[in-house]
Amino acid sequence: MNLFHHTGKQSLGVKKPTLRQRRTIRQTRTMLAALCVGLAVFFALQSISSSIATKTAVAATRAIKRGQTIHADDLKTVQIADSPALASVFSSDADVKGLIAQVNIETGSIIARPMARASPVIGHGLTAIDVKISGSTNGLIPGDKVSLVGSAGCEAVPNLPAQNPPANQHPKDDSTPRGSPDGNDSENGEASKNQSDAPESDDKGNDDGNDDAARASNEAMATPSDGQTCTLVRLATVTGSPHRDDGGNVTTQLAMPPQDAARIMAVQERMPIMAAKL
Repeated sequence: MNLFHHTGKQSLGVKKPTLRQRRTIRQTRTMLAALCVGLAVFFALQSISSSIATKTAVAATRAIKRGQTIHADDLKTVQIADSPALASVFSSDADVKGLIAQVNIETGSIIARPMARASPVIGHGLTAIDVKISGSTNGLIPGDKVSLVGSAGCEAVPNLPAQNPPANQHPKDDSTPRGSPDGNDSENGEASKNQSDAPESDDKGNDDGNDDAARASNEAMATPSDGQTCTLVRLATVTGSPHRDDGGNVTTQLAMPPQDAARIMAVQERMPIMAAKL
């Protein structure tokens, strides 16, 4: 039987593969199996990614501090999974360039609209001046709204809006002649004559009294009141980041009406000015 089996294989021309051939066949089968697995994984991932919507978002290429201006080289665009929760993110770096960072932005963070806003623009009818601010200014960034408060009482500040007169001061009524409390002497010629013939010492005394009152008022305006403050500007907009000038004073550029700016320029050398964020 063995003789016939061996004779039959030889008659068909079939030869047993060598060891080298068997190794080559085994390696080919392994490579084909790995290729099939890779293709299966690739098509599976393609199927999953096609079912998930993506969107373009803007991310930071480096850390950006609060209050800094965002430049083009600080940004890059990435693809992220779309979601209603990400509706406020920026989708173009052109929309972010030039904005002011409102918070500290870490490297790689996606930038949303509440995290940056446009630089403030000086509005029509406003002017911008550098104001010496006392106290900490680390929390102020361009675009903030502040009020300016002086450390002295309002009587030491010129050009303030009209205030109600004190209770002990009354406007002088020019319609009532001097020396006629009831106003009836205007109809009496003799009384008028007597008034014209009266000595001038009384008028001079009144003038001296008025001069003394005016002088006392000016001295009161030039002397700050202890323990009092005065609102100098009710609303101003920060248009520049705080910086230290050549004299070592911390100054901040603020936009405000011209009359308020003139008031600040007149008093900032005489009293500390504080900024209260609104």
